[in-house]
Amino acid sequence: MTINSFMTNEHRKCDDVFAELESAIDSGNFQASKELFEKFHNDMLKHFRQEETVMFAEFNSCSGGGCNPTSVMLAEHDQMRVTMDQIKTALDNSDKNRALGLSENLLFIMQQHNMKEEQIMYNLADNTLNSDDIIEKMKLVS
Repeated sequence: MTINSFMTNEHRKCDDVFAELESAIDSGNFQASKELFEKFHNDMLKHFRQEETVMFAEFNSCSGGGCNPTSVMLAEHDQMRVTMDQIKTALDNSDKNRALGLSENLLFIMQQHNMKEEQIMYNLADNTLNSDDIIEKMKLVS
């Protein structure tokens, strides 16, 4: 298994929960929306920790400078964290329109971000790092 295949699978799991979340928000079911948001949020934060504390850290320690995409990935993680916090606030306030608008914004950011990771970052990591070791370390992240 490659880092790319492992992490792309993680992206798809988060995407599936996000799609359910958007449907729940659209239907106005705030109880279901809050529960799905909590699952999605926890899954995303775990995914970020896997990348930031294992893969990015290992990649940065051995990449030797040059063109390093991790700073862009980290900035986008921060942007997604802010947007997720805003969605939570909108859901807590039962503000369907704001929650939907923010979720559309988050979807756009996630799609662009995931494409960069899947087409560039993960391939660089696979070519630079011991994929089996990195995947095992990421599986241990809670």
